[in-house]
Amino acid sequence: MAPVIKSALMIHSNVVSTFRKTAINFHYEFNIRHISNVFSGLLITGAKEFQDPEKLLRLWIHESERTYGDRLVTAKDVVVYKSLMYELVKKQFGKFNFSRYFQPNNPDNLVFCNFVNGIGGDRAYDQMPNDKLELHLVDALREYNDSQVFMGLVLFEDAMKHVCKICRIVMPSAGHALLVGVGGSGK
Repeated sequence: MAPVIKSALMIHSNVVSTFRKTAINFHYEFNIRHISNVFSGLLITGAKEFQDPEKLLRLWIHESERTYGDRLVTAKDVVVYKSLMYELVKKQFGKFNFSRYFQPNNPDNLVFCNFVNGIGGDRAYDQMPNDKLELHLVDALREYNDSQVFMGLVLFEDAMKHVCKICRIVMPSAGHALLVGVGGSGK
């Protein structure tokens, strides 16, 4: 666990020095609370599901991206963040190959959520297999539409990732988010 703590401090330091608060990016203010958020994400998991060190590192990468990467507003900043994280991961954890999550074209999704076993299953926080995400979200949308006013969402890849992010944000009792965007159907 010590290498993860050291790496978490390193990525925090890199983010603080790289992404400065400006008039436009007034929310680029990173402090000790953000490190706490990363470790809170690590602690909501079950220990028996995370015996594999590589899986724990994938979770740490995911939680760090949720904490730091999701605050970034431009595509350029996200690319810079991913580059910082990838260089750190290569340096600190070189025996594992995480390049598939950081490649510039078609990277593998690294998604953790609490509905891996479906909407009626166990609510364990775990890594979502890429081939199951759409199935679970379509089932949940179908169940919602059967009992509520019809919501005709288009579940394209980015929308599905955002659903997982929102679920992760509101999972803790004090979880909250400011969602800003343009309304529309996503078409």
